[in-house]
Amino acid sequence: MFALVLLVLTAGCWDRVEIDERGFVIGVAIDVPKTSQKAEQRKAEGEKRSRGKARYAVTYQFVVPGKLQSAGGSKSTASGQAYLNLTSEGDALFDIDKQLAGRASRYPYYEHLKVIAISDQVARNDHEFARVLDFFLREPEMRRSAKVFVTAGEARNILNVEPSNEKLPVMYINSVSENSVRNASILPETKLGDIHEHLLGQRSFVVQRMMSAEDRHEVKLEGAAVIRGENSQMVGALGPEETEGLNLLTGKFRTGNVKAEVKNKLVVCDLTMKKRTITADVSDPQHIRFRIRIEAEGAIGESYAQSLDLLKRKSVDRVEQAAEREIVRMTKAAIRKLQRDFQADAMGLGANLQQNHYKVWKQIGDDWEKGKRYFTQCEIQVEPRVIIRRTGTVDRSNR
Repeated sequence: MFALVLLVLTAGCWDRVEIDERGFVIGVAIDVPKTSQKAEQRKAEGEKRSRGKARYAVTYQFVVPGKLQSAGGSKSTASGQAYLNLTSEGDALFDIDKQLAGRASRYPYYEHLKVIAISDQVARNDHEFARVLDFFLREPEMRRSAKVFVTAGEARNILNVEPSNEKLPVMYINSVSENSVRNASILPETKLGDIHEHLLGQRSFVVQRMMSAEDRHEVKLEGAAVIRGENSQMVGALGPEETEGLNLLTGKFRTGNVKAEVKNKLVVCDLTMKKRTITADVSDPQHIRFRIRIEAEGAIGESYAQSLDLLKRKSVDRVEQAAEREIVRMTKAAIRKLQRDFQADAMGLGANLQQNHYKVWKQIGDDWEKGKRYFTQCEIQVEPRVIIRRTGTVDRSNR
């Protein structure tokens, strides 16, 4: 009896896989296939086989552990890259994943996946954004902290970038995506778990938009892709200034520069958001009025208005007012794009109503972004308050 109990306790892990037998996938890029070369293969396979309506070209970036360290710390050469990119095509990502077993010596392992890049050509198709993420959401090895991007052009291009300071392109991309803390025109990183919540609630949202440079040595985050919640489809993109305005509206503006114009000269304010509040007047449910108050403070980072005496309170007041006008301009540009052009509530106003005015939301929720589209009819007023705490270590740089 004791021997039987001991046998159970010392059985070990039945599904154990040695670490040197795993193929560590750190990045995935999803594109539309370039050619229709699979049409003949479909015909040969027979017409009765179940297939998806769309086809994808999926690129996987595997880590090559033995190449991560090179002699003397020098960068690996092209023939000794620390990564391997493999591309396969199919109509289901689960099937494409299994195809890799016939090409790679190690089976894909997703627990260290950092980046999922989806081309805008895929994301613009109806319901396609949610479809391509289904595999990753169901995969038990997947971490919901993986970052998701929409790329301008082919997604595979960003996995082929050759950064000068990183051996793994995905690690470089991952670091770039986290720089929103210093640049307010960059959207905060969009993670797989957060996107899943938006998809389940059929709420519109935005995703970081990335493109690769022509020289293939860097990537660039520019603007945000807008995904409509009704059909999980990309309906357009916000530019850098509009993205900064959206960050101000949603309270995701951490620190950033706001360019103010005083006496027809440029004054750059380095601001930090202190508070953002939303109040709603729901007396007329079909024409709701929102008031968004934004409070920010900071310092003057640079001034080209040399005639401006920043030691005087009146001059500082003029800078604050100019910065407030610029905040109103950027936020209005974002509101106009989302309400008129995209008709997508990526600001989260519907979620605010659902949380704070649930009875009203029950009446209009089904027609907020679809049907009667009350979101496009609501009035949004922005009231910024900027306080300049510091003017720098000098009053002016010259006379």
